[in-house]
Amino acid sequence: MARGRMSTRRKRWPTRRASLTNTSAELLTQRVTPMSKSATMRQTAFRAAAAVSGTALLACLIWRVGPGSLVQNISTLGWRLVLVIALGGVAHLVKTWAWRLTLTSSRGQASFTRMLQLRLASEAAGQAGALGLIFGEGLRVSALDPNIPIDSRISSVTLDRAMFIASGAIVSLVGTVAAVLAMPLTHALRLYAVLFTVILFSLLFAIALAMLNRWPFVSRSARVFCRLYFLRHRVEAKLPLIHSVEKKVFDFHRYTPGLFWASLALNLACHGMAVLEVYLVLWLMGVKIGLLGGLVFEVFTKMVNAVGTFNPGNVGSYEGGNMLIAKMLGLTGAVGLSVAVARRLRAIFWAAVGGLCLFLLSKSRAHANSGESMFRGVTNTPKSGMDGQEASPGFTSIIFANAFREAGEGGSPLMQIGALPLLLRDILSVQKAVGNRIIVCVNPTARSYVESELVGTGRLPSSVRWLEARSNTPLPRLLKQIASVSRDDHMMLVAGNATYYPALFRQAREWSKNSGGALTMTGNDQPIGIYALSADIALDAAEHCPPEICSLDQLHAWLISTHSAECKPVDGSLWQRVLTPEDRTAAEAKLDRWLVKPTDGVFARMNRRISVPISRQLIKFPITPNMVSVFTLGVGVASGAFFACGGYWNMLAGAVLSLWASILDGCDGEVARLKLLESDFGCWLETVCDYLYYLLIFAGMAIGLIRSSDERMYVTWGILLLFGAVMSFLVTGLGRHYLASGRPEQYLGIWQAKAEGRRSNPILYFGRYTEFVIRRCFMPYALLFFAAFNLTKVVFFLAAIGSNVVWLISLYSYCAFAFASRSPIRNSAVSETSA
Repeated sequence: MARGRMSTRRKRWPTRRASLTNTSAELLTQRVTPMSKSATMRQTAFRAAAAVSGTALLACLIWRVGPGSLVQNISTLGWRLVLVIALGGVAHLVKTWAWRLTLTSSRGQASFTRMLQLRLASEAAGQAGALGLIFGEGLRVSALDPNIPIDSRISSVTLDRAMFIASGAIVSLVGTVAAVLAMPLTHALRLYAVLFTVILFSLLFAIALAMLNRWPFVSRSARVFCRLYFLRHRVEAKLPLIHSVEKKVFDFHRYTPGLFWASLALNLACHGMAVLEVYLVLWLMGVKIGLLGGLVFEVFTKMVNAVGTFNPGNVGSYEGGNMLIAKMLGLTGAVGLSVAVARRLRAIFWAAVGGLCLFLLSKSRAHANSGESMFRGVTNTPKSGMDGQEASPGFTSIIFANAFREAGEGGSPLMQIGALPLLLRDILSVQKAVGNRIIVCVNPTARSYVESELVGTGRLPSSVRWLEARSNTPLPRLLKQIASVSRDDHMMLVAGNATYYPALFRQAREWSKNSGGALTMTGNDQPIGIYALSADIALDAAEHCPPEICSLDQLHAWLISTHSAECKPVDGSLWQRVLTPEDRTAAEAKLDRWLVKPTDGVFARMNRRISVPISRQLIKFPITPNMVSVFTLGVGVASGAFFACGGYWNMLAGAVLSLWASILDGCDGEVARLKLLESDFGCWLETVCDYLYYLLIFAGMAIGLIRSSDERMYVTWGILLLFGAVMSFLVTGLGRHYLASGRPEQYLGIWQAKAEGRRSNPILYFGRYTEFVIRRCFMPYALLFFAAFNLTKVVFFLAAIGSNVVWLISLYSYCAFAFASRSPIRNSAVSETSA
């Protein structure tokens, strides 16, 4: 490639491409030949008969155990059924997460929220039986982002379903072995269990062998079907698609083993939550079965579900199977039926949510189809998969990394800072703050290696363009080439040998919007490597800058002498040049300081002393911030469970786990900032997990106090606490949307600033200087203190009162601020770090 020539990076394909056109993709959605009217009527009659038979069986089972016993068991659960429903919601989140991991190269294009909607809609359709399950899987394929190639969509859904089935088989194998070894089974049942174990192990072994050896069962079977005259044309047209999907399925394990094992682990966690659900329902009904008993119960339930697949909704067969399982484990049939009904209610709740999602998806899909085609070919180039705002018209960022001749030299652009290469950290920071129009200037001798290394991370935006130039290439020549591409764009020039606080890039962008000319950022009167140039200044520099100028430092001197460039002083703690190992150590230390939020108080900073080292270890693994949020929620669930057990030691254990949940609560944001994975969804997920944490802790506390004392006044106070908590969440969410809809993570800082501006208002003054009490970083310490002295009920009463005070103050502040004009969110680095 000629010196100074720009190019976009080539898409690397781990497998052979399949040449699919839009026509071949559309064949997937064509209907098969309609069946005869009589065949359709027979199938409808069969499904109707099955549904009626299942309903009759269910009625018979209820009559046999006695409606009174069933109602009594369900009444025992009462409002605690919300815990079961919440656990089911967490399982849906984890399953969606596991599905998202199977998208590999297209993962950034798929919205997690949309995937969750599709997951819920698919699960709702699956409640109707085998046909509903097929419809749900087809819905996931067709309604996913149309910019994702059709073979990637099919392979992701196929992999997700296969991983869920395989993980279920593993759990079933473990549960069956446990039943054989630990349960008092009859000789016949033990024999059947051993036979089932051998068959299941053989199937899993065969599947693993097929994956490792890449046996093309699907494509070969398709070729066999091609020999059939009445299927030949239909199957032959889909062979390229079938081959491409099969290759992607095999490549998932070979080329992305980390994602493969992470997806498998998440699916195993989903099945583990099903076991926990059985144990939780039985425990809430006062039946002690243990986790091993819950595992065996769930394994046999999976067998019942497999048998009842062709029964619409599995009505009757599911409940009857649960009664048989309960009797096998020494429980009554009424207990088994109660477990089935409780889990059925959970499924109905989420099926209703899924139905609502299906309705919303159908409306959005109809709207989308009116303007563009639904399917794209495999060879279409996907859009950038990185999160970040769209590039505003007229702004181009150029990162100069051409000062390094070899990739392995000291100060290499591949030097790791916070588990990311230095150059990639600058690219992602610029993209997040400014937009996607990014040009990377790199030495020709290092370009191939640097680009391949950055592509290998899976984080390099596809919109990045490359400009090859040596370190002694005249800067005016480069600016002229860039100006010929960017035309009338404003430019931001960034030195690629330093790491910067991301807000500095936003500050440069805001300056370019409001001013013309040139901006240079300096530290101790020396340039730090960030320049903002208007279009006129950029063109003037390209035309009149002396040819001997080859570096940004020399450009800085020329701009100062000829254009009276504005110099913006920047504190040395907000940037670090990285040329030596000592510089890298300093950059890592500053990166740790950037993790501290301006709104962090004493207890939050104390938690950071533990959470930051934990986050530093987490970024070494393929762990995302959302994974950390869900794990932290799991710690909160465990804490709530201990509180619900009642008694001094259980309450103390719950308080200790609550404190650990508070410490780990900072890790998701820290991992996000270290890996530059901040997203609106991540902020939303963290907020939801925080709300669930409070609900679980307080609900568990109420249950534990009721169980320990049998005093009904705790029910009244618990209802008051629940009302206050929900109202606080709603009113706080309203305030967040009003004050910080663009930057929700800055809501607390904005609220504090507005409250500080009205110190004469006693309500806002009181709220400003007592809001730390309800923070997740402080409350667990107070909870641990009171639990240690066996005063948990004091915390419970204070929480019931305080939660209602919180939403009243939040509502008052919202009304007070609504009359004032909305203040813009300040993005300057200095204001964010000195607040």
